[in-house]
Amino acid sequence: MNKINTGLSKKLKLLKISTSTFVDIMDGLKTGSVLSHKLQSQNLKDYYVAGQAYTVQWKIVRKSNNILEPFPSTWEQVKGFLVPELHTAENLVYVAGSGECICDAALAGGMSCTYFEKLGFSGVITGGAVRDGQDLNALSIPVIATNLTPTDTQGAYYVSETGGNCQIEQTTIHTGDLIVADINGVVVIPYCDIDVVISKAIEITEIENNMLDKIRRGERLPDLISVTGRI
Repeated sequence: MNKINTGLSKKLKLLKISTSTFVDIMDGLKTGSVLSHKLQSQNLKDYYVAGQAYTVQWKIVRKSNNILEPFPSTWEQVKGFLVPELHTAENLVYVAGSGECICDAALAGGMSCTYFEKLGFSGVITGGAVRDGQDLNALSIPVIATNLTPTDTQGAYYVSETGGNCQIEQTTIHTGDLIVADINGVVVIPYCDIDVVISKAIEITEIENNMLDKIRRGERLPDLISVTGRI
């Protein structure tokens, strides 16, 4: 996986550039996506995540051509979700999906998310449910999902691919894409556009922070907009 520019990445995290700013830029460049509003943090109220996606794709289990043929164990079907190929996940965001959001079975739980935090993932995003809310509350990284449920996926879904791409509703996320998540939502920026989007985001954030300072000192917002073209 290609890594993003280290200097830009550090400045992005330092400034905590809002997803709202990123969406304004993405609209202008006609790139990137916003994940469904159904996805909300299940454990933290205030958070900021920026890192490259490492993806896990789930699919529904279907019968084979021979109904007498034994199936793999449920663990064999799902064990890839723990991404055993990774020994460190610094600056990565765990992203799992199966197309339409799976709200009746958990794509991750308290034990796996604790493990993901220890690997170094900056956050966990699932296109569906998670479980073990009491364990998730002990984590320092956000777990962003549709809902909590006590039911797991074993026997109903299997992991078809890791480290390639996954789909959450209509959005395809590729390993290496930039994920930015805050209390406003989650944005996905294609790898090929990361440098230009971050550079523009830094420039705009500096302008808007200056505008906020002037508004707090009593200057009129309409006058500032006429100068900066920003709101």
